[in-house]
Amino acid sequence: MRRFFLYIILCNLFLSEIHAQTYALSSVQQLANNIENWVVSDRYKDRKAIENLCKKGMRISNGLAMQLAKRNDAVPLDTYELADYLNWIQNEMDKRPKTFKISFSHYRKIPKEKWPSNTNGFELYACTVNTFGTLNYSCEDLILVKKGVICGIAPYVEDKNHKVHIDFDDFINDYETVGFSYNYGKCFPVGGSFNYSFEEIPFMLSVDFGINFDGDKYTIDKVDMQDILNYTRDKKVVDPKFFLTLTPQVYFKYFAIGCGIGFLYMDGTEETANYAYTSSSTTSGNVSITVSGSGSQSVSDNYIMLKPMIRPVAKGFIPLSDEFWISLSVGYDLIFGYKEKNGLSFGIGIQWEL
Repeated sequence: MRRFFLYIILCNLFLSEIHAQTYALSSVQQLANNIENWVVSDRYKDRKAIENLCKKGMRISNGLAMQLAKRNDAVPLDTYELADYLNWIQNEMDKRPKTFKISFSHYRKIPKEKWPSNTNGFELYACTVNTFGTLNYSCEDLILVKKGVICGIAPYVEDKNHKVHIDFDDFINDYETVGFSYNYGKCFPVGGSFNYSFEEIPFMLSVDFGINFDGDKYTIDKVDMQDILNYTRDKKVVDPKFFLTLTPQVYFKYFAIGCGIGFLYMDGTEETANYAYTSSSTTSGNVSITVSGSGSQSVSDNYIMLKPMIRPVAKGFIPLSDEFWISLSVGYDLIFGYKEKNGLSFGIGIQWEL
């Protein structure tokens, strides 16, 4: 019975792998078909279908993109955005006479033995591209696919070891990730950060908190004097509980730096006391009588105080795989007007790609 279930699991894994590969190849063929149809039809919906198959902000560095960039006097770059690539094809389509055509053929999956050492989770496919009419050109494209989405197009090049040569940094400069870290500080021994990095810009945002347990009190004792016998005393005694900050950061995949802005929450009591001295004189017959006295009245109530703070932080990310990283961070809790609670904090956590 155990062998039977083992066979079922292995069959499912095998079929899942076959389906994933077929799905990825289907995305490549669909992209090629959509480009061919768009060049013939010149319809907006066909161009939109191309964009929907591709990752937003996708980069292209194939030979055709370089040829088109030269023909359109574009600034020489290593890669170009999909929008530029399609606009340049549109320019060829608009030329008179309307003879521009494009075709794709010889679709194939690159075998794993030809993959570079780190594919960053991409599936690698190749095809032949030919253009005719206003531009006669032929090249071999390497197409990067991830979870069925076209993530990049590069020239197909093999090195001397017959491995595919590609600079993945040209195509993976934007990750959408989430993560959590445990943070420790001298004054806030229990804390954490929830992180999110945006896909299209090098930007990370985190919500951070820290909890205080030491029982220290923060006291404000203010006296408002009218004279030495008449005054009001306002005394606040609060206990620091936790801080909360929002931290924008510049994020470059393996490193992030930023500064959080937030507050320290404290609660306790406020006691207001009024001290007064009074005197009065009365005359009874020939006798003058002076009556004097002092008194006080106090009121106690719950009190909440929020102290502003900032929290500069730097983070590093150590890859565990193509989709998971260990995060290490160091920060400084800086609370305005409460230096006793200032200090370094350290964090460790995990970050993963969506």
